[in-house]
Amino acid sequence: MMVGTGSVQAASGPFFSLGNTDFVVSISFIIFIAAIIYFKAPKFVAKLIDGQIAKIEGQLKEASSVKEDAQTLLENLQKKQEEAEEHAIRIKEQAQKDKELAIEEAQNSIQGLVDRKLQNSREQVRASEAKAIANIKNQAIDLAIDAASEVIFRSMGGDDRRTIIDQSIKDINKYLN
Repeated sequence: MMVGTGSVQAASGPFFSLGNTDFVVSISFIIFIAAIIYFKAPKFVAKLIDGQIAKIEGQLKEASSVKEDAQTLLENLQKKQEEAEEHAIRIKEQAQKDKELAIEEAQNSIQGLVDRKLQNSREQVRASEAKAIANIKNQAIDLAIDAASEVIFRSMGGDDRRTIIDQSIKDINKYLN
């Protein structure tokens, strides 16, 4: 009730008077609406809204195009990633094969080296053996000569000793050569 009475109290005098604020506001509102219609403001506003709609539609189309491009790029990147992973797996497998081959070659090389070292050692042992046998033979011969000389020296006379010693030396040289 107070709301209704407040507007009546604000108006003083007859309603169709310029002194009545309600009348002035009502006339002003009607003139405003008439001006909007006269100047074709709804069409102008509609054009603005249509322009904004067209602009938004363009942005949506562009966004859709960008989305499609991004999707294509993502698919390409995923494909490249899969290819890179497959390539990495192939590289890893090849490296494993190369490692096994290198280990096998190293083992063969080491075995060959050990075999050569053993062969060299055997040859050195044979050579040392032959040298030792020759040294022992030479020492035995020297001892035999010394012993024979001693026996001959004690049991024979001077001329006989020289003849036998000379003959023995000739015989020994003949057997050694």
